[in-house]
Amino acid sequence: MVYSGKIYETDGANPVAVHEAEAIRPLAPIPHAPSLRFFRTDLQPESYSESEPEEPRFFYGNPVSLVGASQLINFPDSTIALGFEAFVAAVLVGDAYQIDIQDADDLILGITLLNVLVARDRERIERRNGAIGSSHDVGGAIGPVLTTPDELEDYVTDAAFGKRYALSTVVRVNGVERLRGNLELLPFTFAQAISSASQTCTLKAGDVIALGPVVDPELEPLLLDPGDEVQLAVENLGAISLKLSLLQ
Repeated sequence: MVYSGKIYETDGANPVAVHEAEAIRPLAPIPHAPSLRFFRTDLQPESYSESEPEEPRFFYGNPVSLVGASQLINFPDSTIALGFEAFVAAVLVGDAYQIDIQDADDLILGITLLNVLVARDRERIERRNGAIGSSHDVGGAIGPVLTTPDELEDYVTDAAFGKRYALSTVVRVNGVERLRGNLELLPFTFAQAISSASQTCTLKAGDVIALGPVVDPELEPLLLDPGDEVQLAVENLGAISLKLSLLQ
């Protein structure tokens, strides 16, 4: 638990210790997610609109490839074009099957940040073949904490198809701002994504539902070099960084 700049450590039920925030390096807030689903806005049907929403599409990611905040990730030698995608993610608190949009927000335990590395050269091949997979398997950072939905009520701007949050977002590479956006601009909500995913499969507690990208993309995706550090920050959700190792 994070409060007033201090970290309160528990075993889930009992207090253990209190730490200064700068003295610890947080692990991923959900270390063993049963599944990870990416709802990418650029992979939706051309007919998709907020006024007449269809079920948003998703593809599966690899939950065991995720690490916590400020972790070092190996720069892969299998790609010559490494980029990233910035997401906002919801972690589910319970199981659900074929849940209505109106009830889906109640399944969210907390909301957090997710920054995923993408092998762009592999992604181009996968897009031609119609299936996204190993391009998003390089690694990513999730965290730094889970923010409960009740803490974000003041930022809800619409709830017709689930809660829509007006939270500003920014991406910095090596400390320099490169991209900016707002969660309010996402074409669908967590509730729509959760409802869609539950129509054919029972969702489980701990599942991660990711929406993005949450920043306005440039015409050409940003590419990273060994040693680069990427930071994603979202208003009232915190900031998360990942750094790429130097090639040996």
